[in-house]
Amino acid sequence: MEKTLKFRNYLGYGIADLGNNIAFAAVGSYLTLFYSDVLGANFDERTSAVWLSAVTAIMIVARIWDAVNDPIMGWLAQRAKPTKWGKFRPYLLFGGIPLAISAVLMFLPIPNMSLAECIVFALFTYIAYGMIYTVVLVPYGSLATVMTRDVRERSRLSIARSIGGGIGGIPAGMLFPLLVYSTVISANGEEVSALDGNKLVICMAVIAVIMAICYVTAFFTTKENYEYPHTVQNTNLFVTLKSLVRNKPFVIMSLAGMLLIASSMYITSIDLYLFNVFYRKEGMMTFVTIATYAPMAIMIPFTELIIKKVGKKEMCIYGLIASVAATLIMTVWRVPNPWIFIALCFLQGAGISFFTLEVWALAMDVIDYQELRTGRREEATGYAAFTFMRKIGQAIAAIVPALLGVVGYVASKGYAGQSAETVEGIYTLATVVPLIMFALMLVLMILYPLNKSKDAEMREKLALRRAEYDDGAAQNISAAAEIPESKEAE
Repeated sequence: MEKTLKFRNYLGYGIADLGNNIAFAAVGSYLTLFYSDVLGANFDERTSAVWLSAVTAIMIVARIWDAVNDPIMGWLAQRAKPTKWGKFRPYLLFGGIPLAISAVLMFLPIPNMSLAECIVFALFTYIAYGMIYTVVLVPYGSLATVMTRDVRERSRLSIARSIGGGIGGIPAGMLFPLLVYSTVISANGEEVSALDGNKLVICMAVIAVIMAICYVTAFFTTKENYEYPHTVQNTNLFVTLKSLVRNKPFVIMSLAGMLLIASSMYITSIDLYLFNVFYRKEGMMTFVTIATYAPMAIMIPFTELIIKKVGKKEMCIYGLIASVAATLIMTVWRVPNPWIFIALCFLQGAGISFFTLEVWALAMDVIDYQELRTGRREEATGYAAFTFMRKIGQAIAAIVPALLGVVGYVASKGYAGQSAETVEGIYTLATVVPLIMFALMLVLMILYPLNKSKDAEMREKLALRRAEYDDGAAQNISAAAEIPESKEAE
């Protein structure tokens, strides 16, 4: 018998991603700026270039190391025996609290550190955060697959997760620009705005408290309704990964998901420099965030209807066409007015919002397709492989500091003191790279084979297979129950 999810279950699942993303958004938006403008505030031009290159190397190494951990974590979660709280839910508590603490430690504004000390500090705190994040994220993503089998409920869970993640992005995107800057005196005696490390770490401490509350709430409001007992087995990690590589929908969706997170993190990070240096409007990042997230909020009530009429794949393609068009305009035209740029950000965000809202439902679809191919239910390992690719996407986004070094950005010069070449270079970085990413996503979604009709066909086949198993399991249970009775009759 299928079990129906209640509102509290959707709410709890969405709240968990609020906890995930409230720190993730702050890290994606401000960690690079913290490294360049707080820890590296007193570095000269040569040392600053080395430091920015080191930051890029640290972020890439950490993300690759983190990505390797994802399949391992998925494999461990897959093999773990269910507890009285379920198989995946306990990780919300056991991993969530340490994750909140590690998010604060990354932003400690320790003064007067040398270049070597900065590198060691960044290396250990950033890698620790990433590893603990994996402990929470992989089981959390797998949790949705055992909460429901219904395609509509899974879409709602994906939307709930996107809503939670979107709300989690509000503090970093809308409040931080108003809270974490202070007015300082520049080298030429002018009053300028600069990132304040002390204010930033206080904001992160508040975020850590919110994270803890979110994880506790999610733990008590979610429920695992299915164990998929027909797939409880001693899974072989390498056999599973080899099989996933042959799963065309999984490979395409993993690459698209990789580019989605890469574009999101890259844009969030580089836009801070764009508005600080190119437009000289630090506080306007609040409006950029509104323009990015507002379309997603507007689309939420209509998403399920559009999916029913058009299909998930088709909806994402149409949206990506709009994002590519908006970003192309930004690239070709050096937009002189920040408000016009923000308007184009709205169109860009409207297009990508469809994919953002449905990416987790699509991830569950390709894991279902894997079950159809192999007869094995390997949601934790499959989800971990999917997040592995998203971590590679984070590594791609981590190239921002190195690109800033290439165009000559030096924090000690202040926002107004950068060269004309640096100012123009930052605009190019903020437009050309996202354009390439969106175009690649569009191509991948066109190639994605699970359109509306094929997805429906997959659902029918899976339903028949699961019904056959459930009937067989019920007969085995009945037969086992009859054995003591027959012995007693004898």
